[in-house]
Amino acid sequence: MRRGLVLLVALLVSIASLFGTAVAGPFGPPSVMHATSDDVPRQPREALPANLVGATAHAGSVTVIGEPGLEDTAQDLASKAQLALDEISADLIDGLPRPGAIEVHLVRDSSDLPRVAPQGRGAPPWAIGVAYPDLGIISVAMRRGGTYVDPVNTLRHELAHLALGAAIGDKAPHWLHEGFAYQHSAEFSFERSETLAGMAWLGGIVSLDELDRSFPAEESPAHRAYAQSYDFVGYLSRRGHWEDTDDDGDRWPFRRFLADLGKGKTIDQAAMKAFGKPMKLLFEEWRANLSSRYLLAPIGLMGLAAWVLVALILMLAWRRRRKQNRARIALWDVEERRRDREEQRAQAEVAARLAAITLASSPAGGALVVPPPATRLDGIDPLADDPATDPHGSTAARLLN
Repeated sequence: MRRGLVLLVALLVSIASLFGTAVAGPFGPPSVMHATSDDVPRQPREALPANLVGATAHAGSVTVIGEPGLEDTAQDLASKAQLALDEISADLIDGLPRPGAIEVHLVRDSSDLPRVAPQGRGAPPWAIGVAYPDLGIISVAMRRGGTYVDPVNTLRHELAHLALGAAIGDKAPHWLHEGFAYQHSAEFSFERSETLAGMAWLGGIVSLDELDRSFPAEESPAHRAYAQSYDFVGYLSRRGHWEDTDDDGDRWPFRRFLADLGKGKTIDQAAMKAFGKPMKLLFEEWRANLSSRYLLAPIGLMGLAAWVLVALILMLAWRRRRKQNRARIALWDVEERRRDREEQRAQAEVAARLAAITLASSPAGGALVVPPPATRLDGIDPLADDPATDPHGSTAARLLN
């Protein structure tokens, strides 16, 4: 029952996010995770296997090395990587350093990520992509088990890790790295919304001091840490300098915050200058915002759903009434045609009766008397004027009967 409530809340808030300011993008499974080298245990490994190096593509400062048969995908990733870097760099202002040469290792399945990791590194078993900002290397898988994942989105996510690492170095905490990368990969997961709804309704929000330590190499705890990091950094990116919902800042305070971090200021100093509050107070502000979205927003959405339901009912009633009116008009038309036929039948019967009465009342038992036609006798027209009365003719008798 409690899980069902959390699912309902997550669904309502997810629907609301489609009309809000949240980042929208392709839907992805909750198990698809990204990682940075902070997640990865340092462990020795052998050289890059030869059978995993068959497709190579270059574009600008990016080189993509992939498995045989992935030539088209490797070329597509290389061509889109530079454009993605330019978009990501828009958040890194004031001449912050940019990544140098970037090498991308492309594999089909995530199980091969540890095999193509840099020397002495590994990859978390739950990751679909891994970034090594200090080395300028990215590993990308196209699927995890039977789940296909768009490698372009994964590459954008990992490029954001590299760009932030080049600009700020080790001054960026892990949660900021993950949240920043999420801002530029535009991934959405309903299960992530479910996680946030559960944290808002049932508790379990990790404190800011502990958040960086809550990224273990296990999927479920990492999922909660990732969801919280994504949402918190997303809130900072949309927040203006003041705590005002109308002051979205056009991302400028967020960019100012990152620039000050890159220039050596502490995270609280940069937050005070950009947002007017230290980071812990911003975190509490986000916590309240999360509660309002997942506790209060569903109430408003339920009210909206009620209005939509009423409108739907009214529309269905109107359609039903219109259908009834059409049926009633059609019935009236049928009745009118029936009455016309009955009137025509009655008129025909009256005409027939009148004809019968006329025949019955005529002479000779109903036989009609037809007079003979007038005939000319001896060349005299019997219908001509009488000479006795004709002022111009003779007085002699000219008519015979």
